[in-house]
Amino acid sequence: MNNRHFWAQKICAAITAAEGGPSEYDLAEAPVLNYWRPHITRHGAPILWGMVSKHPMVEKGWITTSQLVAIDANRRWARTASRWHVLAQPFSVYEARVAKDFGMDEAPSGFVRVDLPGYRPLDDLLLLDELLAIWRDRMAFELKGED
Repeated sequence: MNNRHFWAQKICAAITAAEGGPSEYDLAEAPVLNYWRPHITRHGAPILWGMVSKHPMVEKGWITTSQLVAIDANRRWARTASRWHVLAQPFSVYEARVAKDFGMDEAPSGFVRVDLPGYRPLDDLLLLDELLAIWRDRMAFELKGED
């Protein structure tokens, strides 16, 4: 089994887990992602970027997650290829806080710009849902093609 096949299997397992949604235990044990923002890699893979805490392998700080397979911003969870994440405040809250520090009533779109080489921010959650559906289909197709 090559790395690509292993990763596709991992993503398919995460997709299956996401279809059922997280349990209370899953979320209690999950890292918390604060000031999170979806991004798309140059290969079209959706990920999340944000300030993590409670991560089993990373100290508190800014991270990019593994590939995102599902997100429910209203219920405050996300599933990546690696694990569940609890979603705290979105990046827009951070932008608003910075704008307020500058004496502004509100933050214009894109007020705080963070460049992550190889990634593009995606603040439209409806578009993200569409891209996630396409991404999940692509991963399932790639896994079938390698059997």
